This record gives sequence, C-alpha cells and structure tokens, in this order.
Amino acid sequence: MAVKNRPGSARAALGQQQARTRRGAPGKRFVGEGAEQSATSRRDERSKVGRMAEIDAANRRAREVGTPVLAILAELAQDAAALARSLLTAPFRIVTALRRPHTA
Repeated sequence: MAVKNRPGSARAALGQQQARTRRGAPGKRFVGEGAEQSATSRRDERSKVGRMAEIDAANRRAREVGTPVLAILAELAQDAAALARSLLTAPFRIVTALRRPHTA
C-alpha cells in the first residue's frame, strides 16, 4: 500500500531541517558552514557597507561644493544692469505707447 503525501509534510520536514541547523550552530546560515564563518561573513559585509556609505558621503560632499562667489557677483551685476536699463527706458516706452493712435 502506498503512503499518502499529506499536505504540509514537506513544509514540516523543511522546518525540522532548519531547526536542526539552528541548533547545531547558533548564527549559522548555510548547511556545512560553521557559526564563526557566518559571523565573519556578516562582519565583513557590515564593514563593506560602511566603506560604501563613506565613499557615497564623500562623493555627495564633493558635488555640493557649489558656485564660486565671483560667478554669483558677476550674475548680480548683470541683473542690476538689466534692471537699470529697463527702468531708464520705461518712461520713453510709456510716452511712445500713449502717442500711438488707438485702433479698435
């Protein structure tokens, strides 16, 4: 007589295997690996992530150096000249607009 494959039996077997692995060496992640190997690999991963974060922060700071002060002052002078030109020519434009004949 054949044995029935009961639902959940594979899940239970997998759970038992995982429990045996955990009991065998706390901190063990893979079958055949010792707890110290797993701890070493996690420590190495943390240090690698820390170095990557430091490099990313340094790159971000390098990009945020910003615009030189001289460029900002040059742009300010250009804008001031454009504003002065507009204010000086505005009355003349108003007078020419008022003298034009109105067309409806």
